[in-house]
Amino acid sequence: MKVIDAHAHLVHNPAGLDQIAESGEFEEIWIMDLSGIGELAGYQFADQAEVLEITRRYPGFFRAYGFIDLDRDPPEQVRKLRDLGFIGLKPYKQLKPYSDPGYFPLYAEAEKLGMPILFHTGLIAQSRRYSGEVTRGFGPENMHPAYLASIAEAFPGLSIVAGHLGWPFWEEMEENYYYYANITGDISGYRKCIDRLPALLDRRAHDGTDRYFNEKLHFATDEFYGTPESNARALKIKHFWELYFELIGSVYYRWGAPEEREKFFRGNALKLLKESLKES
Repeated sequence: MKVIDAHAHLVHNPAGLDQIAESGEFEEIWIMDLSGIGELAGYQFADQAEVLEITRRYPGFFRAYGFIDLDRDPPEQVRKLRDLGFIGLKPYKQLKPYSDPGYFPLYAEAEKLGMPILFHTGLIAQSRRYSGEVTRGFGPENMHPAYLASIAEAFPGLSIVAGHLGWPFWEEMEENYYYYANITGDISGYRKCIDRLPALLDRRAHDGTDRYFNEKLHFATDEFYGTPESNARALKIKHFWELYFELIGSVYYRWGAPEEREKFFRGNALKLLKESLKES
């Protein structure tokens, strides 16, 4: 099955990417640049130059979302990132809630240029302790899924992706999918509560599009490609979800039908890609 990993990362000095690209397991892998963050979960992220070099070395296979600093970057940075070759934006650990009006000029520019934004929602990996000054946010309090609703209403032409489905703030995220046509989400991190997934995938949205939730979710691993362990784990995650949709979904649920599960594994991501590649 053709699969797009719509939310992943790249480590500093990555290895084993040839094997991943030539494996036939993935159609594309989308890297989220977090070079402005430093180390997280024991991994050192690739810097911006490394991320862009990988996308050029494997054109059409690795694509990348550029790190945007909501607290410090001016709106012009959005176009700069687009001109560098990034297809979307990735903020993280900002100092204020996502819906703070001070961030709106950045969102307006992203909407204008057709740059999707993948927002982390829900719990986060701990990265560092307080060291005398606050330059990044701590914990998930500024990244609640509910804050995306304001952005979706203010910028209906902006494609908003909620990373990790907002776990554990289920109700906030599910209401976003239900009401806002421009909010989708990726599945990474959702295995902790897989018992809730069938009902979520089977739910019909009320956002004016007549879509089910399986048409609003993207396959993703959130893996840190570039180490043997992470590369291997990404393949296991892919195989797990393929079997889940085939052996559980196709037997008992509408979202398991081949044409429906194709949306989850690649079709929904391709819609995002079409938006981000159009000329502005």
